[in-house]
Amino acid sequence: MADAAAEPRRLSLDRIGRWVGGAALAASIAFLGDRLWRLDWSTLQPHVTWQFGAAMVGAPLLFAAADRALERGWAVTADPDGQIPRKELAGIYARGVLMKYLPGSIFQYVSRQVGGAKAGLAHKKLAQASLVEIGLHLVSSLSVAAGCLAFAHLPIVAGVGAAALIGTLMAMRRRLMTALAYQMIAFSFFAAAAALVGWAILPADAGLSHFSAFFLLAWLAGFVVPVAPGGIGVREAALLALAGTSLPATAALAATLSLRASSITGDLGYGLATLATGRRA
Repeated sequence: MADAAAEPRRLSLDRIGRWVGGAALAASIAFLGDRLWRLDWSTLQPHVTWQFGAAMVGAPLLFAAADRALERGWAVTADPDGQIPRKELAGIYARGVLMKYLPGSIFQYVSRQVGGAKAGLAHKKLAQASLVEIGLHLVSSLSVAAGCLAFAHLPIVAGVGAAALIGTLMAMRRRLMTALAYQMIAFSFFAAAAALVGWAILPADAGLSHFSAFFLLAWLAGFVVPVAPGGIGVREAALLALAGTSLPATAALAATLSLRASSITGDLGYGLATLATGRRA
């Protein structure tokens, strides 16, 4: 009886979560659409420079490198005993990265669950790995964002401290700590990509460390809204809301859209390259 009574409550909570997520996504798209509608597109032309071209090459590579680091962090918890060849694990994770752009934002986890089980990993272990990854996303994104803010004032101390922390976590040789280290490396790549795009587009006096921190917070906002595929719409609206007041509107919007294009290109490049490498093996 208790289980039967709990089931409607779970369904009700799921429905509420979908409605809340859908409302957040709709509001974000409306906010972003309003910014695009008001934009004078001719003002974007000055941003098309050689620096912009370099950023649009480098930023996708940084996003792809972040995916690789996240893959290694997931593999540490999903297959701690090394039962599955590394390339096969990489292929499972890569499919999930490509699947995250489907509506619902859950198919990346479903894909890993199905692919990992076919490879011989236990469903329970795979589910635990996904839950650990989600928890570490929250910790790592906020930690690296805080590090970016510290870097703006004490760059050497922040840089050395971050390197020492990651090195210590790796040296502990514990699965959870190793996974955390890989995630911190991944979010550092995200921050570097934001800084690179900001360097190419934002005014010379813009605080790139602050912009990187804002991007990580916006990434987190897109991640926690359950119905936004890949955080599309939510991330952009959050970044404009966080950074837009301190930056020219055109430059902020151009940087925001460029980061989205870079992240999609990086995810696609990582996913397709990883799958292609696995097939050749």
